[in-house]
Amino acid sequence: MNVSLIVGWATSAADLRRTLRSLQRQDVKGWELVVPRVALKEPSEGTEAFPEDKRIRYVELPGPLDDDAGASLEAARRAATGTLIGVLAAGDEIEPGGLAAALMLVEGDSEGGAAADLDLVYTDEQWPGQGADGIATKPDWLPHYLQSYPYTGRLCLVRAEVAERAGGFRPGFPGAEEWDLALRVTELTDRIGHVPVVAVSRAAAPRQDDVAIASGLRAVQGRIDRSGRAGYAEQADVPRGVRLWWTVDEPPLVSVVVPTAGGRREIRGEPDVLLVERAVRSLLERTTYQRWELVLVGGPPPQDLIPELLPALGDRVRHAPIDGPFNFSTSVNEGARVSRGELLLLLNDDTEAIEPRWLERMVSVALDPAVGAVGARLMFENGTIQHVGVIFDNGMSPIHALGSEVDDAGRFGSKVLDLDYPAVTGACLLTPASLFREVGGFCVDLPLNFNDIDYCLKVAASGHAVVTAGFATLFHYESSTRGHATEPEEFTFLDRHWGLRRRLDQHVHYRSVL
Repeated sequence: MNVSLIVGWATSAADLRRTLRSLQRQDVKGWELVVPRVALKEPSEGTEAFPEDKRIRYVELPGPLDDDAGASLEAARRAATGTLIGVLAAGDEIEPGGLAAALMLVEGDSEGGAAADLDLVYTDEQWPGQGADGIATKPDWLPHYLQSYPYTGRLCLVRAEVAERAGGFRPGFPGAEEWDLALRVTELTDRIGHVPVVAVSRAAAPRQDDVAIASGLRAVQGRIDRSGRAGYAEQADVPRGVRLWWTVDEPPLVSVVVPTAGGRREIRGEPDVLLVERAVRSLLERTTYQRWELVLVGGPPPQDLIPELLPALGDRVRHAPIDGPFNFSTSVNEGARVSRGELLLLLNDDTEAIEPRWLERMVSVALDPAVGAVGARLMFENGTIQHVGVIFDNGMSPIHALGSEVDDAGRFGSKVLDLDYPAVTGACLLTPASLFREVGGFCVDLPLNFNDIDYCLKVAASGHAVVTAGFATLFHYESSTRGHATEPEEFTFLDRHWGLRRRLDQHVHYRSVL
């Protein structure tokens, strides 16, 4: 299998030699380096001043090079002869063994059982930076993350015929040429793989200037336009980050299902706070999305529990009484049964909205027909992160990703952008009502713990994505209503029902130690 590596940016002989030397050190011999002549900074030096190797192909282009490398990248792609193409900037260096590792995944490893014939493979990367700031270790394939952030980066190898079908590189996206192509390629194929090794050292960090940011917005808007659905791209609060908003003419009704026993506790120095009252107030006073109804499950009826809020709620509040000992799954299922909404929002009574557009954001993500469950970013009372998604540790136990970390954007937008996860917490989980019924709702054999994990794994098994919308932010006064204790039979349930699927966690590379 031959690889064409394309250099699309202005360069010098020294930069080009550095890249060439890194290729010459590779075990793989079937490569070529394609360099548009217009990309050379020192054309007066002539070809003789640049590295000589029969595997370098210089492509003649008329006209001067500008900030937009789309045309030169496309000319180089058309001249390339490899079955795979990838992009480098002159001065980038492929680490020893990096190219072989990527090709092994593309071609398949019969001994290791890796899938063959992938259409896109990406690796980890690094660039000059303080400490770990310049090291980009990446998750496995997360489609919703890619439409939020250009995380596939370099080295990214694309099958040449798929790149051709996608339309190749396009002018008009300076600083986001590779992202624009990756978005279009991944609309054509799901045969995508990740090599979790740093395979390339970039000469400089990825562009984060205003031009590149605007190009990224156009690239994501292009994905929206190609889908045939309505929506728009919005710049996120992280460089190069984008929020994709799907829109509809008639916003769906959301049934907010809140199991509650009328619990109280101290919050931020205020004693004896009725938790459900605070949660409902934030729905009324700090939620811009207005098409919702409230379903209180268990506990006293609304007229006894929150009488002062009833005038504001009007006919949007319902009550579903529950008999017997507390079973969170039973409560959720009963709340769903009496709900009228197209979407169900499972919401703990110990939550409180922070970002006014939180429900708008979750609904927007849920409007993607590929999505079956949407979670939110939940904060502890002290302002640290409680939840942005659930992953599985090396022992296959569910844990909160980035839990107890400081509240910031995270590395490469990991705390604020849309990310696919194996599961999200049921403390704030939005899902289509029809899908909830289809997969059987929450399992009553899990009365307290892991019922949300089980539900999300059922959603994923049905072919739908589970996504955290990091922009949707709420407080979660965790353990206000119940403790953390888990029972052995709850772990046994996960092992029996989901032992293999838990190994598909895209965020943790632990397979080699199992």
